[in-house]
Amino acid sequence: MTIDAERVMQRIAFIREQLGDIKMLTSAKSSSEILADKFLVKGLKYSLQTAVEAMIDIAFHIAAKKYHYAPEDARDAFRLLKMNGVIGEEEWKTFSAMVGFRNRMGHLYPTVSDERVYEFSTSNFDDFEVFIDRMMPFIRSKDWFPGFQFLCKSGKNFSDGFPKEGLVFLSRPC
Repeated sequence: MTIDAERVMQRIAFIREQLGDIKMLTSAKSSSEILADKFLVKGLKYSLQTAVEAMIDIAFHIAAKKYHYAPEDARDAFRLLKMNGVIGEEEWKTFSAMVGFRNRMGHLYPTVSDERVYEFSTSNFDDFEVFIDRMMPFIRSKDWFPGFQFLCKSGKNFSDGFPKEGLVFLSRPC
């Protein structure tokens, strides 16, 4: 079985879209404005939760397709990536903590304050980018993309994968 690189790329684009929305909101409004509006807080929670879920989906997909392993849960998928040298020990701890935070938000535990959601939404972008960087080797392989090239909205070719900003898609060369 091979990795569905297009699926992985779609999830990465989704993560970046969610992070872009969070950045736009947190740069346009103050923390007090956001925290005073329950709908904005709900939007942050949704964007964070779904971005982490996209990470989990990628981890499960790689575990299944590359390592022929069905993880028991999200942390198990990240543990497998750690065991195979895809991510390091500290990254595993970070990603596991992100899964825990997503679980607390998703199961409506009252232990996650709106302030903590705001803090998480303004301080964890690098962790998402580290994850994306670790996944890039799985989708850069020319074996998985014969005749395809990486493009962004501007049409510029990115043979090394995703640029840091902008929606990226695959296109067959003209």
